[in-house]
Parts: sequence; C-alpha cells; structure tokens
Amino acid sequence: MSHDNHLTTADTWDGIWTGRRTSRAVTLTKDRLRHTRTWRRLLTELLDSTGRTGPVDVLELGCAPGRMLLELHGLRPGHRYSGIDFAPEGLAAAEKLLAAAGIPATLHLGDIRTATVPPADLAVSFGLVEHFTEPADAIGYHRRFLRPGGTAAITVPNYAHPLTARLMRRFCPETAATHNLSIMSPDSMRTAFEAAGFTDVRTGEAGGPLLPRSQVRRGSLGTVYGLASRAWNLASNVGPEGWPWAAVVWGTGVSPGPVDA
Repeated sequence: MSHDNHLTTADTWDGIWTGRRTSRAVTLTKDRLRHTRTWRRLLTELLDSTGRTGPVDVLELGCAPGRMLLELHGLRPGHRYSGIDFAPEGLAAAEKLLAAAGIPATLHLGDIRTATVPPADLAVSFGLVEHFTEPADAIGYHRRFLRPGGTAAITVPNYAHPLTARLMRRFCPETAATHNLSIMSPDSMRTAFEAAGFTDVRTGEAGGPLLPRSQVRRGSLGTVYGLASRAWNLASNVGPEGWPWAAVVWGTGVSPGPVDA
C-alpha cells in the first residue's frame, strides 16, 4: 500500500472544522442526510452488519468532528465506540461534543495508514476513502483495525453523476480537487473491497439525489448556486429514492485478518 496517496491533509480538515477555509455553505453529505429516515435506516443496517447480537466494538476512521459517533450511539447505544482522526482540532471538537452528550467514546489522534489502536469488531467510515488517490488502499486500511472476522462498513457521497460532477467542478472546485469520483458506484466499491482482501462483500446505494455544497465558490453565481442547491437537496428528501441518482454509495466486507502495519 502506498502511504502518500491522501488528497487532503490534517490542516485541510482542521480548517474545515474550525471554519477558517470555508463559508457557512460547508455541509457534508453525511450532515445533510443524518436526519432522514433513509440515512438512519442505512446506518442501522451498517451497525448490524457484523451479525453479532451483543455489544460490538465500533471504530470510526476519520471521526472528526464527532457527529457520526453521536448519531451511531443514538441508534445502538449498547455498543462500545471509539474513533481515530489525524486532525487535532477536529478531534478536540469531537471530544467536546461527545463529552457534552455523555457518550464514553475513546478517541485517538493518528493517521489511519500507520496508527495502532485496539482492534474492533466493526470499522466504519463516512466520506473518507474518496479522499485517497487509491480508494482500495484506503479501504484496506480498515483491515488494520479489525479483529479476524471483523467487518468494515463504508459510505461515500455520490458525486459521479455527470451533472453533479460538472456542477462540483464549476461551483465547488476545492471540493472537486479532494474527491476521487472513481469509487462512487456500487461496482467500483465492490472491486475496491475485493482488492483490499475483504470477503462477503456487499454494496449498494441509498438516498435521493443531492448536489454538492461544500466550499462553494464566492461571488454572485456561487451565491445563486448555493441557494439553488440547498433548495434541490431539501426537495430530494421527498422525491423517489435513487432517482436520477443516489446520494451515497455504501459497502461492507469481512476481513479474514488484519493487514500488516
């Protein structure tokens, strides 16, 4: 596995979480979807993908700023939660958020490519692997943190539709530069999981069609796009799911064993 294939840095994410590099229009797919029934249903299915009936050790890779751990705990409060992130300020924000909610999660500062933390039954990430030039490598990093027979569950935003990709390049160029669209289909997700050594791979799509709104370009046209995309995304919650494209692509797989660090 290559260790230099990340499209972002810790400073990139610390800037996002603290708002220094972005406007109020910054809204990740996971934030837009987290209150919808579709998103909660998908998260519940992913949390249950290990097939275990008792408490599960869940580790989120790229856990800053903590909102997903909060969401996961609300769905399955009996599980044990932990997270890892390489952005110090983002991790501090996660610690503050989870402490305020009374959630006893264990958080680790470190790079998922090299860090060592206690093994988990379920390694999850939401909007992480598309930030690598080789998504199969990023999916493989999940195996580093799993017990033998553990499960990885991954989602990525779906920006690969031609209309979405064109609008993102035009109005959100910084976002376009840090997202690898090649992983954003069930077939490519399956191929990447299998290349990373996972078995029993399952993939799919969920949610209604969303337009990217992260780091919208400033100016009058950017303002118009920001308003239009917000209206579109709100309307997508009541339209047919998956038409004309789905909001997220997901995948799960079982690890025969951890990879070497």
